[in-house]
Amino acid sequence: MAKKLNLPRINQVTISGRLTRDVDLRYTPSGTATTNITVANDRSWRDSDGNWQNATNFLRVVLWTKTAEWAAENLKKGSPVIVQGRIQTRSWQNQDGDNRSITEIVASRIQALERDYDPNQTPNNKQKFEENEEEENIDDDIPF
Repeated sequence: MAKKLNLPRINQVTISGRLTRDVDLRYTPSGTATTNITVANDRSWRDSDGNWQNATNFLRVVLWTKTAEWAAENLKKGSPVIVQGRIQTRSWQNQDGDNRSITEIVASRIQALERDYDPNQTPNNKQKFEENEEEENIDDDIPF
């Protein structure tokens, strides 16, 4: 008897890194805010000789609507961020008729990992980004 495969359709990614350039906010003809950013994500490992090696991935991220507007107002070249979203591959033909494709992350959430420090700032005035969906309540009593 053959088994039926019940493969979940999961397409989620979380990355961290730094923006490689300032955010360039644009609007579609219908007025929807959008921007493309590139996040530089580093990784380190030891090679077979025990020496540390480093590599950087440059990951293209697409932001839409309020997420794009927030990024343009709050981020700049070098800003450290965490991005959550899904992976998407698009294909098109360029002006010369050549087929092109790109794989990118379509962000559902982006968060800055640093903020300006003001000793007079109260904890309720922290720089913060709320994702497009309703924010989750985090239980502060979790022991880890």
